[in-house]
This record gives sequence, structure tokens and C-alpha cells, in this order.
Amino acid sequence: MALNADGAVVRSVGGRGNERGLFNFPTHLTVDSTGRLYVSDTLNFRVQVLSPEGRVLATVGGAGDGPGALTRPKGVAVDDDGHLYAVDALFGNVQIFDEEGGILLYFGRPGAAPGEFWLPAGIHITRGGRIYVADSYNRRVQVF
Repeated sequence: MALNADGAVVRSVGGRGNERGLFNFPTHLTVDSTGRLYVSDTLNFRVQVLSPEGRVLATVGGAGDGPGALTRPKGVAVDDDGHLYAVDALFGNVQIFDEEGGILLYFGRPGAAPGEFWLPAGIHITRGGRIYVADSYNRRVQVF
């Protein structure tokens, strides 16, 4: 939903469902330098990528238990090179995808040591590539 300066709704996208362009408990979003919107579609096990006009360009992830699958995607971010970072709260990791949605790599695992996560919930990437991950149940932010 887009609002104007007075708080009035200008435009909205999506609705409830599991088809492309619909969402089942979206939790986080980010916008890249070209205006594309990335939305964690948490209970559909994916991230949806939308054009600035709200048209679905791609879906990334899906149900499963291996790299590239997303069980509980939460935070999303895009780095300077256009790679998508998706925090998975259930896997306790951060997965990195290329612009076509292919898995590049992941980091982290469940736990409390440095580099481990317990229900991570958010992510932010600075220009230059510093990565901040909100590690909610460990009550900390880890910086990479």
C-alpha cells in the first residue's frame, strides 16, 4: 500500500492467497536501486519481487529443506551487486540469491555462538557491504 504525504492510500498491491502477486503473511520488504520491491511472503515460503508498478517479476525460494528453499523467510535486503539476501528464521541462516533467483550461498546455522542465529528476524546491508542481522532470540545484532 502506498500513501501520499497526507496519509491517504494512493495504490496497493496483492491480497491474501498463494498465487503469484498474492501474499500469505508478508513480514518484511526492501526496495533496490531500480525501484523493485522485494517482499518476504513468509507463509508461502518465498520472496516475491515486484516492479515499481506492482507487477510480479519473480518469486524466489519455495517450500523445502535444502539450500534455496525458504521455510520462514523474514528479513530481506539487496546488496550493491543486486544479490538478494533472505533471512530464514526456521533454518537460522541467511541465504544469498543471484538476480535470477539461483542460490549462491548461505551463512549461519541455529545456535548462540558468533555466526549462529536463533530466530533471526531482519537484515540490513549498507553501501559497501556491511551486513547487519537481527538475531532476535539471542537478543543481539550480528555484523558481518
